Amino acid sequence: MKVLAGIIGALMWSFAFGAAVAGSVALLGGLHSTGEGPPTCDGKVMHRGDQCLITFGEQRSSVGYDEMVRRMESAPREGVIIGSSLLGGAVVLTLGGWGLVRWAAR
Repeated sequence: MKVLAGIIGALMWSFAFGAAVAGSVALLGGLHSTGEGPPTCDGKVMHRGDQCLITFGEQRSSVGYDEMVRRMESAPREGVIIGSSLLGGAVVLTLGGWGLVRWAAR
C-alpha cells in the first residue's frame, strides 16, 4: 500500500510540474496581452460588418466583428484566471504528492 502511495505521490509531482508550466505560460500571456487594436481573422484586419469563419475540429461557426472585439478584450482576463487556477492546482498537487511520499517513506 505504501509503495502505491509513493508512486501516486511521484505522479502528482509530475502533474504539478506540468500544471505549473502551463499556468505560468497562461498567466504571462494574460498579463502581457493588451486586448487592444482591431480584431483580425486569418491575419487580416476585420472591419464592421465582416464575418470570420472559425473551424474547430469538425465544427464551423461564423463570428462577427463585435464578437471578435469582445473576445479580444476578455482574453487578458481569461489568461490570468486560467493561469492562476493552474498554478493553484500545481500547489495542491505538490502538497498532496509530498504528503503521500512522506507517508510512504515511514
